[in-house]
Amino acid sequence: MSSGMFYIICYDTPSDKRRRKLHKMLKNYAVTVQKSVFETFLEGPRFDEMMGKISKLIDATVDSVRVYGMTREAQRQMKVIGMPGLLEDPDHFVVSDPKESSDTVVSESQDEEDEQITMAL
Repeated sequence: MSSGMFYIICYDTPSDKRRRKLHKMLKNYAVTVQKSVFETFLEGPRFDEMMGKISKLIDATVDSVRVYGMTREAQRQMKVIGMPGLLEDPDHFVVSDPKESSDTVVSESQDEEDEQITMAL
């Protein structure tokens, strides 16, 4: 089993520009479960990296970002009704240097969702 804590990240901002930048950045760390809500499993250094980027993107006088950390046991007991369902506990993490690659790692369920949308088109 991998290490890392489960996090729920929620944000709100009156700025469309900051909202887009924050959403785009968070997609590199977490899975979108609602428009401004993300879920992820992160280890300390990766979490700290994400938090630093959040701090640089927002205006703390008008924006709000909430990050809720949960134990894996609490995450497993979470009740989810509807899509996208409960984020699966990964058995591994992909580690890459963001300076060397612009690839974004997405979950298998996100790949399936994208495939379903493509097939529907």
